[in-house]
Amino acid sequence: MPVLHQYKDKPGYYILTSIKGNIITFNLTPEGVGKIHNAGIKAGQRFGRAILLDLYRSGEAFTYGSGPGDVVDDNQGEFDFTKDPDSEKMFPACADCSSLNNLHLIEKMEPDHIASILCGDCRTKKIATFDMSIPLLLVSRSTLNRLLTMKGIDKIDASVTAYKGLLDAEFQTKWDAYKKGQPKQGSLSIDDGSLI
Repeated sequence: MPVLHQYKDKPGYYILTSIKGNIITFNLTPEGVGKIHNAGIKAGQRFGRAILLDLYRSGEAFTYGSGPGDVVDDNQGEFDFTKDPDSEKMFPACADCSSLNNLHLIEKMEPDHIASILCGDCRTKKIATFDMSIPLLLVSRSTLNRLLTMKGIDKIDASVTAYKGLLDAEFQTKWDAYKKGQPKQGSLSIDDGSLI
């Protein structure tokens, strides 16, 4: 499970978690810190991976940049990640190297016409093979579907399939929550025998 930590050498917080066997540091924007605190999460506390994913998807938690810097106490260097009920596979990752850094949706033109997700390093190595590159944080469910249609992309790799599944699940969750909050429309007929 992710753990919230506080910087020692500067104001702010960061999150450490394990994804695919690697320790990942997520930096937080001030808005992300506000959301974490509003959720009642304090420094040193573990929390569900779904909360981190929500912060990541909104751009309030990000992975690129330097490491955590100086930490407040020595215990924060210990990694005691217990099993999280939320799968680490819920995070989008680079199709080539599994990095979470600086992800973009790209349209590969060679050798096949296919949509993929690549990190900054892998994009740099393959820049001559793709036409479109959009930061993943800007790619919504409707944008993804529209781009695939507009660009005539019939093939998507496993990274895009997983991301599309995540977007579809988020959409369904929000739609279900919306439907629960709506009053049920009653029958339009009146049972007392009168005519309208």
